[in-house]
Amino acid sequence: MKKLTLLVIIMWQYGNSAAQNKDLEIEAQITAVTVYNAAADVFCEKEVSLKKGRTTLTFTNLTPYIENNSIVLNTNSSKVEIISVTEKINYIKERKVDNVRMAALQDSVVRLKAEMGLNGVKKEAYSLEKKLLFKDESIGGVSKGVSVAEIEKASAFFSKRYIELSLALHELDVKEKTLAESLRKFELQLSQQAIPAQSISEISVVVNCDQDIKTNFEFKYLTPKAGWAPLYDCKFSGTQQPLTFIFRANVFNASGITWNNVELTLSTATPLKAFTAPTTQLGKDNSAVSGKVSGIDYKEVKVFNAITTYSIKNKSTIPSDSKPYLVDVNDYSLKAFFHYLVLPGMDPYGFLMSKIPDWNELNFMPGTMNVYNRGSYMGKTFLQTYTDNDTISIFLGKDNNIQTQRKEQNQLNKNVLIGNYYSDKSTISMTVKNTTGENVQIEVWDLVPIIREDEKLKMNLQQIESALHDKKQGLLIWRYELQPNEQKNVAYQYDIKIPKSDIDSYQPRKKVFRTISCPSF
Repeated sequence: MKKLTLLVIIMWQYGNSAAQNKDLEIEAQITAVTVYNAAADVFCEKEVSLKKGRTTLTFTNLTPYIENNSIVLNTNSSKVEIISVTEKINYIKERKVDNVRMAALQDSVVRLKAEMGLNGVKKEAYSLEKKLLFKDESIGGVSKGVSVAEIEKASAFFSKRYIELSLALHELDVKEKTLAESLRKFELQLSQQAIPAQSISEISVVVNCDQDIKTNFEFKYLTPKAGWAPLYDCKFSGTQQPLTFIFRANVFNASGITWNNVELTLSTATPLKAFTAPTTQLGKDNSAVSGKVSGIDYKEVKVFNAITTYSIKNKSTIPSDSKPYLVDVNDYSLKAFFHYLVLPGMDPYGFLMSKIPDWNELNFMPGTMNVYNRGSYMGKTFLQTYTDNDTISIFLGKDNNIQTQRKEQNQLNKNVLIGNYYSDKSTISMTVKNTTGENVQIEVWDLVPIIREDEKLKMNLQQIESALHDKKQGLLIWRYELQPNEQKNVAYQYDIKIPKSDIDSYQPRKKVFRTISCPSF
């Protein structure tokens, strides 16, 4: 009886001890993600029922790429005491494949390899039978005669079977090539998906409570296996309409865990630098990392504006396949001033340009921009978003509705000497026509020779009263407004005086005109 009582006491103590140290394995749900340009904060939560006493919670199936010292965990109950929080890698338990497309590709690869193996077994069997078919082919032995009928019958059998085996082997060869090509394509496609992590990360939390309770745990961690880059659409609908500016973002996730139906926030902060004390240094600006991470190419861009966050209106799903997924951030209707830049000596059409005031208030990052002109896609450019004077100029592409023509006549007569100078006269005439159907502002640029101070040449310009002459740049600029279908004619002359002693070495100045870069779409 004493032994029974002692056994009951030991079992009770063991049960009480087990009740005091309980282990729960939990898979938390990712509810929100804040994506930085080269990292992401992942927010998770899970409601847990706790028994009285001490409990060890293990939040499992997390990305193995958790930044050190980045885990923050809390509970909404003051009756739950958090004793310790640790993060570890579970090298034995593999992460579940949560990408349906990847799982289907993996299944296809396994099936094709199995089918190729079976095909190889059949080829081996047929090849062996084919080799054995005519081995020791003597019919009835060498000492025993065989009738002609038996020989003909055996010959027909060997011939028929040989053909059957050859055809079967040919079909298997063809099938093997087809399977190999299909396998190659599936493996290439699989290589484009994220490679499944061979291990998972776990967060172990030891808690204590004085009573049974149901409480909600929330935690977050930082992973460097994510990021985003801006992508802009700039749409011009007419000079009397505001400029439509659409802000989108390419978001990628290479953490190994799909973000399914989460609240998404984009940020221009640099959290990977947050574990060192901040410093204030004049002349320094924020910058992104450069190089290649997780198969994603990074380039360094300068960010002059303050840290900005953008909340995505709808919940998003971002698979963990390192692919960029486009999300809509916001769209803007921007007041802008438009004019056409016309360079008749370089291009027969006008370049549409816009000036947008109060630009720096938008706090955009530099990024790729698609340009549309009245519904037509004009091409792609890189948008540098910072400007010193808060007004940015954006090229909106070449517009064939602004048509221009330039003619030049040169007259150099080395036989006519006026005083001690020869004369090289040029007459330029230009026409600019507006066929857009609306009033437009035009800015015409044309180049004239640049005469250096150390030269003996002299130049006189005539009929440029309405133009701005930039002597250092050798540039003439006219500004005016054109009505619909209106044509404007511009003409001027210049006369270069060449000293008599330099006439033999003189070269027409059109060969030394400076060149400028114009927008290319």
